[in-house]
Amino acid sequence: MARTPAAARLVRLLALPAWVAENDGATIAEAAAHFEVDEDTIRRDVGTLWVSGLPGGLHDDLVDFSATAWEAGRLSLSQAQGLDRPVRLSHEEAVSLLLSVRVLRGVLGADAGAATALGGAERTLACLLGPAEPPPDDDALGAPEAPSGPAAPDEPGPAGPVPQAAPATILAQVRRALDEGRRLHLSYVSATDAPSERDVDPIALRSDGSTLTLTAWCLTARAERSFRLDRILAASVLSAPGTTHRRRRGPGHEQDPTGAPTAELILEPTGRWLIEQLPRTRAEILDDGAIRAVVEGRDWDWLRGLVLSAGRHLRFVAPARLARSAREAALAALDAYADGGNPPAGAER
Repeated sequence: MARTPAAARLVRLLALPAWVAENDGATIAEAAAHFEVDEDTIRRDVGTLWVSGLPGGLHDDLVDFSATAWEAGRLSLSQAQGLDRPVRLSHEEAVSLLLSVRVLRGVLGADAGAATALGGAERTLACLLGPAEPPPDDDALGAPEAPSGPAAPDEPGPAGPVPQAAPATILAQVRRALDEGRRLHLSYVSATDAPSERDVDPIALRSDGSTLTLTAWCLTARAERSFRLDRILAASVLSAPGTTHRRRRGPGHEQDPTGAPTAELILEPTGRWLIEQLPRTRAEILDDGAIRAVVEGRDWDWLRGLVLSAGRHLRFVAPARLARSAREAALAALDAYADGGNPPAGAER
């Protein structure tokens, strides 16, 4: 039977004692509902906490729950060993969180609901940090003021301007095109600094936790493409309606409903670190400790690089097309070093 990833369980184990301390006498069912797991999971967590504690391992060193309450199906701490206090952020962590909130406000400024919630969070964090991080004035806490003209890019790169963080005007235009079902014109700069002008039919706007990405049908490429909003220099809604296009699927080309390519990986237990650092990943631990993960990638090149980086930790890859592509890339790299062990011309030593 599949088991929950260890990282998710660790977070719950650290949070459970503090929750019980605040809800003394709560039932196991109430705890299960709060943490969105079943009652057996809570029982296993309590069993683990019962043998956890401070170095030494003696009775007074361990976390302890009331046996009487436990027999009645309730939770009550009798010895918390400090776990009844919520984990506190360090000053550095709080400052990092505050800066992240301010960046999010810049990205989501056109969303009134998000701007209000983020503004409240920013005020709270700034006040907790004290005078060294005073809260911004009231005007700054609202949605960022939209410029009257197109977004100004940063300094030019070798092949064109490098985009700045997506301003509220671009996000507003993208959302308007999606809401009204209309075509969108983009001035876009790729990851290789190549500028382009494109007309696209928007499909979806999604986030991987760090960037917003527009999935759209590109009329220039005649295929589905993904556009990071922080690389869009300008966006304007056109009068033409957006059109629904049939997505192309090659042999072995797996794709989820958002349009992003996906891969199934089975990793050795030693490969857990790889999965835990990836966004948009569904993972489960198998009976033998291996990890089965469904990973959503930006594109097939990104997925191939992921497979290559997994190396000896990898047990299985699907679809077969991705496995073949990774194998061919690995063999090509080995061939490049076959001439006396020398790296290819121009490679760094």
